[in-house]
Amino acid sequence: MTLNRRQLFRLVGAGAALSSLGTTAAVAAQPKFVEPTAQKPMLLCFNENPLGMSEKAKEAIASTMYGSRYPFAQVIAFKKDLAKFMDVKPDEVLLTHGSAEAIRATIEAEATKNTVLVQPELTYGDGADVAKRNNILVKNVKMGPDWSIDLAALRKVAAAEAKKHRVLVYLVNPNNPTSTIADSNEIFNWIKSQPKNTFFILDEAYAEFVNDPSFKSCCELVRQGFDNLVVLKTFSKIFAMAGMRLGYAVGDVKVINKIRDHVAYEVMMNQTTLAAALSELNDKEFLKESKESNDEAREILYKALKELNIPYLPSQTNFVFIDLKAPLKPFADRMKAEHILVGRPFPPAVQWCRISLGTPAEMRYFVEKLKEFRQKGWV
Repeated sequence: MTLNRRQLFRLVGAGAALSSLGTTAAVAAQPKFVEPTAQKPMLLCFNENPLGMSEKAKEAIASTMYGSRYPFAQVIAFKKDLAKFMDVKPDEVLLTHGSAEAIRATIEAEATKNTVLVQPELTYGDGADVAKRNNILVKNVKMGPDWSIDLAALRKVAAAEAKKHRVLVYLVNPNNPTSTIADSNEIFNWIKSQPKNTFFILDEAYAEFVNDPSFKSCCELVRQGFDNLVVLKTFSKIFAMAGMRLGYAVGDVKVINKIRDHVAYEVMMNQTTLAAALSELNDKEFLKESKESNDEAREILYKALKELNIPYLPSQTNFVFIDLKAPLKPFADRMKAEHILVGRPFPPAVQWCRISLGTPAEMRYFVEKLKEFRQKGWV
């Protein structure tokens, strides 16, 4: 059974998880490498930004002295800046407490008494989790070659279901855990065809890491006026704010207003979170540095995987999906003994491991351990 975020403490141990909380706020823009320990393991399992928040974001948090006041005005102001950043209108943006709330609220807002969620069989689990909690049938569509998203098969299943159900298509692009992208033109054409009884949920949590020039964000379709989709974004990944819980949805005004009825309370966001997020939006150098660091770390891992002849999928994210050609658990346990935590199981890819990208220095350390494992016949 695939573990979700609510079960991760059992996987890594409460001590490891708590120790990471203590290091995130103190990390520098270019953190000095320190060998991992049991108390402070190397977290190659959560797809976080290993650089931590930008210095400007930390300064903004430190100078936030108005926590005794409600954040109404700050929310309105921040939404204007965020809308400008996304090139949409402020009323086409909805703030949420992380992307998890956006996923839940969207599914609950768009579902009827006769709804089915259609998704690839190997993808991020929150969509299916929410559907099941709301008694919504989940249709998993078999993957294509090399764990690719088979858009033709998805479209066929969705069309068949739409004859008798309300269909919610959940697409994570770039996909998690595979780290790959689906064809943007095919997705655009599908959405533009406006299939009957069908609504599209596009989870683009990792879009800022993409290098492939063929990738297009579906926010472009929102700008074009389509109202049969919503695009979900997060500040947890490249913006390095996973612990501060800020996500957002981008969609047509009617879509956003409908989803708003299912969020806790948009105007009650955290003051320090808003201050940090605004600093991150305006810190182009930090975002550039984060992406460059991620690209360098990925190449370090690629080089070792090629040297060791370990298959992997081409990554467009801040993690890489590698083929162990053996069960995951022994590998994960041995890495944990080296104080390195790798990705959780993702059935049906039971012999694959998701490796989050750390700093370049961390990836050099990791690949040395990987080479030691090869010498011992463990990989």
